[in-house]
Amino acid sequence: PMGHNMNLSGESGSLGGLGAESIRGLEREEELGADLARLRVGEAHRIAAARLFHSSVAIPIWDMIRPHPLVAVIVLYTPLEYGNPWVHEYLDPRRNPKMITFLKEMTQSMPLAIRWMNVNDGWSANVTQFVQDPRIKARRMWRVVRIVVCTGWIRNCKSDNTPKTVPAKVWAAIMSTVPFWKSYFEKWKGQHLTPPPSGDLRHTMQTFVCSLGAFLLLSGLHHYVENDLSTDYIVLLGSFAAIITLIHGAPNSPYSQPRMVMAGHLIGAVIGVSFDYLTNPAFGDAAILPLWVAVALAPSVATAIMAFTGSTHPPAAACCLIYMIGGERIKSLGWLYVVFPTLLSCALLVFCGLLQNNIFPNRKYPLFW
Repeated sequence: PMGHNMNLSGESGSLGGLGAESIRGLEREEELGADLARLRVGEAHRIAAARLFHSSVAIPIWDMIRPHPLVAVIVLYTPLEYGNPWVHEYLDPRRNPKMITFLKEMTQSMPLAIRWMNVNDGWSANVTQFVQDPRIKARRMWRVVRIVVCTGWIRNCKSDNTPKTVPAKVWAAIMSTVPFWKSYFEKWKGQHLTPPPSGDLRHTMQTFVCSLGAFLLLSGLHHYVENDLSTDYIVLLGSFAAIITLIHGAPNSPYSQPRMVMAGHLIGAVIGVSFDYLTNPAFGDAAILPLWVAVALAPSVATAIMAFTGSTHPPAAACCLIYMIGGERIKSLGWLYVVFPTLLSCALLVFCGLLQNNIFPNRKYPLFW
């Protein structure tokens, strides 16, 4: 197939076509010439383009359905750096099959794309008109109000249905809390999750051996400090039994990890000693809280701080409570209670967990520091 060679200086050759299968009606040269004549190009543009391109060819794109079939014109330019080839060589299917494939696909897709753009513009205009129409807005708002009323979000409360007497008002107030209490007691039924399975004999024996070793270490150290050294210092606290249970009975629990053990007991011991200043008569005017109030308040504050810092450890609240209700032997330690026995014994228990749990192949401790 031959293309229409149009020199940019104004010279032109004969106009051919791309074939009946891709471009229809190229024989209508008069109509095409009139359409191309409307595409006016200034002289300055023509001179500027002549310095860059050797020649050009205009290929019309026809629409088979619309009344005005010419929808676009593709203009192909031949750059000067490619020499002085004939334009029809670029349109030769044997020499340049990709160009012919491109033109065929263009003749099929371009009319559809332009038609879709026109339809889309019309649709956008109709949507804009629909949204901005005040009558449509009022109708849509009324539909929303009807839906809200029908679903019960807005109810028409008649004065005859409102309680007028005090007993009726009290009964109405009580009945309004029924949904809350119903949902509240439904939670008591549980979430029906599967409870943890019981441990096998191997896990049981490993827990027993590790727990026995940790208890023997603290018990022996406590006996040595209390009897052999004849001091009033202590090594054993009730909360340490819970630590040993967590570290050796559930080493994979987040509450068993060293960070939780050390940070939790540090917070619990510091809060316990601090609240003692507010209850112990030995500190004079600073004792402003009754002991029974401080016994409840101190562990609660310690638990809240542990939850805030991400170091929740259940035995640490017991460590705080032990100091609050402890005797003279414990309270005589003062701030030493934070270091000895609390932090020192916790460090020994973490060391026992590292030493004993990792001996067994099926155990790994800790999960994180």
